[in-house]
Amino acid sequence: MSLRTAYAAALQLLRTRRETSQRELADTVDPSYVSRLEAGTRSVTLDMSHELAKALGVDPLTLLALAYAAERGLTPEEVLNQVATDLESTGLLRSEIPALASKKPHPVVVASLELRTQIKELIDQGLSQAEVARRLGVSRQTVSNRLKKMS
Repeated sequence: MSLRTAYAAALQLLRTRRETSQRELADTVDPSYVSRLEAGTRSVTLDMSHELAKALGVDPLTLLALAYAAERGLTPEEVLNQVATDLESTGLLRSEIPALASKKPHPVVVASLELRTQIKELIDQGLSQAEVARRLGVSRQTVSNRLKKMS
């Protein structure tokens, strides 16, 4: 079963268990959109899944747990146990997770900045561009280009 189909089944199951019609979710989302989700012809975004779960009065993870249980042919309890096992094995179960992703520079940018620093240090020591290039194992043109960007 595809995840889209499983999500459709989970949404429909939860909605009917809550005795909520598609029309009653109209404050959150267009009923025709809910119909397409439940038919499995549309994929849902995380934001929309969150809003649907709120409208159904459950935690968004409940809806996702139901969807993955349906997709894998498991019970929600088995899915949650697997999640707990995965988080424990990675050392994340009791970790506080930052709300924003870290903004580490790309490794290529880091390497470029490091090369620029090395070039500047060697030029400051009085080496020629050709000598710097040989010492760092780069072309003389690379040294020249980096020096132009520094000025």
